[in-house]
Amino acid sequence: MRKTPFLLILIFFSFDPPAISQTLIENNNPPNKLRVFIDGCNRRDGGCDMDFIRTEITAVDFYRDNQLADVFVLINDNESGGGGRQYQLIFIGQQNIHAGRTDTLYVNNKQTDTDFEVREKLTRFIKLGLAPFVAKTKAGEVVEINMKTELSVLEDTARETVDPWNYWVFNVGSDANIELEELSKQINFGGDINIDRITDKWKISLSGRIDERLRRTIQKEPRVDDNGNPVLDENGNQIIDEVENKFDVSEFGFSHQLVKAISPKWSYGYDIAGRQNTRFNYKFQTSFRPAVEYNFFPESVQNSRFLRVNYGVEVRNNRYVEETIYGAVQETRVLHSLRASLGLNQRWGNLEVGYRLRNYLDDFSSWSTGLNISAEVRVTGNFSFFMRVEGNYVKDQIYLASGDFTEQDILSGRVTLPSAYNVDSRFGFNYRFGSNLNNFVNRRFFGRANFVGND
Repeated sequence: MRKTPFLLILIFFSFDPPAISQTLIENNNPPNKLRVFIDGCNRRDGGCDMDFIRTEITAVDFYRDNQLADVFVLINDNESGGGGRQYQLIFIGQQNIHAGRTDTLYVNNKQTDTDFEVREKLTRFIKLGLAPFVAKTKAGEVVEINMKTELSVLEDTARETVDPWNYWVFNVGSDANIELEELSKQINFGGDINIDRITDKWKISLSGRIDERLRRTIQKEPRVDDNGNPVLDENGNQIIDEVENKFDVSEFGFSHQLVKAISPKWSYGYDIAGRQNTRFNYKFQTSFRPAVEYNFFPESVQNSRFLRVNYGVEVRNNRYVEETIYGAVQETRVLHSLRASLGLNQRWGNLEVGYRLRNYLDDFSSWSTGLNISAEVRVTGNFSFFMRVEGNYVKDQIYLASGDFTEQDILSGRVTLPSAYNVDSRFGFNYRFGSNLNNFVNRRFFGRANFVGND
């Protein structure tokens, strides 16, 4: 009877010896540094600067291979109300004691914030998110955390909730491009304006865009007489005439959108648009499309994933530059359309899929459908594949102009030819090998001054 308590104690301590020893090892022998992989920080985004992040955070090792990292940091971003951007930081523990641990932080930036201010704030939140993971490493023993803040900062934040602009954002821009060659020159210029107001319940946008393309070409043609015989100069050489061709393509457009959220997943609204596009034979086109939309995921996770289905009825009034192949110079048509879009930002990469189906209600034989897919998939830690494919099956080219067109009209893109389908694709891959450590920053002789001409 005296041996019973002793046996029970032995049985209790023998139940899970590996777990006990593992806990002792983890507590007594933590790793030197945390291995971190960051995805979603693109160079085209000035606020998300990996060079700056690596320079400011030295208590961890940054890895190029996501499979070797202890923590996977996924950065998603989306435009927020007021014209700013919201970054979603997802911290995913992958290995050792961090496996299964996740956390999410949001970083909100104002439209007026500079790239310097954005990257400084974003880096500060990355530090906050990594702190619990770094605390379980030897590097955490020498990391200093300053938890002080000034009351004036909090007061400024409170005052910012009263927006003197009432969430209206204005953007005005212009651009131009000139290409010169020996026998041709092309001038492209345009401008745009965007006015937006975005809140959690309303989305209002107005935009306008104008583009003009002026192309001049010189074509050298041998001179001949009425009988087709060459005309010679005083030296006996055939005379070569220079014939100038002019091709002008004008595009102008405006749009207005109003959307009202009636629940976390349902919304309704309308689109109004107008455009002039001589290439598509539109002297001017106006359209009005009321629609309803359902989002299968709540808006709170739209940075990570969304699946939206949109249905609307559209009224179009078309005035054409040239009479169409159906004998119309002006007409009003009604069509309806179904649109669906899926977007995912995950550890394995990102995926966006869009689908559209539409047809004219007075003629169901006039319809079109299209699918576009863009994806970047990380096959392994070092190998990734990207692609973008868009295809449309078209049976509603009611805008095609009748009559004969010259070869120059077709080559210059001044007119559109009939086609049953169109496909556009782009794809490629990236592969990296060598050292996995990605801690060092050295930007000496960085780039080639963005020179785009021929060397």
